Amino acid sequence: MTDSIWNTFLTLLRAGLWEQDLQLSAVPDKEGWEQVLALGRGQAVMGLLLRGLAHLPFEQRPPEQFAPVLQAWEEAFFRANARYARVQAELLAQLTAAGLHPVVQKGSEAAKYYTDPSVRQVGDIDLFLPEGEFQRARALFPDARRASDGAIVATRDGVTVELHPRYYDLHLAPEKLPAVGSPSGEILLLSSHIFKHAMGFGLGCKQLCDLAVALARLDGKYDKNELREALRHAGLLRWHTLLCSLLVADLGLNPACCLEGFQSVDPKRLRNIVRSSGHFSHHAKSKAATAGAFLRRLPFSLSYCPRETFATIGELALGNLLTRGK
Repeated sequence: MTDSIWNTFLTLLRAGLWEQDLQLSAVPDKEGWEQVLALGRGQAVMGLLLRGLAHLPFEQRPPEQFAPVLQAWEEAFFRANARYARVQAELLAQLTAAGLHPVVQKGSEAAKYYTDPSVRQVGDIDLFLPEGEFQRARALFPDARRASDGAIVATRDGVTVELHPRYYDLHLAPEKLPAVGSPSGEILLLSSHIFKHAMGFGLGCKQLCDLAVALARLDGKYDKNELREALRHAGLLRWHTLLCSLLVADLGLNPACCLEGFQSVDPKRLRNIVRSSGHFSHHAKSKAATAGAFLRRLPFSLSYCPRETFATIGELALGNLLTRGK
């Protein structure tokens, strides 16, 4: 994939993300369009890419021969979103009826920040259960399996559901973290979650778009000093600066939406991870392959957050040992 194809993809992605009309300086040929669409699938942002294409002048849109493919993708995309929304509503109703208090988190919650939530490609449903409720919730999913990070994973109507015993995937005392579900808490959750996937699971543009729109929609609605302190305590402040630099450079995020005093750094290392790995859910990896990815990314991870890197690898290793015998 050439830089020109990647840049065309990003141009269309930005147009869909921020609902902006555009005009390409160079229109791809047939092979180029095939590569752009493949990036939309591999990076799990097909809904945004389709919206970006709609902002192109008619004469710059993909040739007519792509129309059936694009229509099929659009229909499948919105069917999947509808099923996902139904399953999530049913789950929340079931858990609430059982006297539990589930909190939707991560990407499925970030959809609310998009101008049109339906353009966000669905993935897993992530639910956090407060202290004392996780085991009660687990009993409602007798066929669920335990993940290496302590979550339980089940499937409902083809949708993967993950129940989490903690809101933040951080090894830090709760009193040093923002309140669960608060604006600064949601940003911290998204930023730290992206770091965990950059460590080795695989990182795609969908997760980056989630954080970009959250930062844009929540700007002025939370205490940036609170977020800065939480990032500092977690050892993620340098990481967050790198991440925001990539969002500004590649996704068009307004720098004013970042922390006060934000100074951009070169995001090349992170950009290369995104370009090479794509969205993690599109790559079925064995445990050995995942471990290999963690090892290859170790120099990167240790340079940005050594404490979380060691803690996460140790937790996953222990979790794998515990689940192996079950």
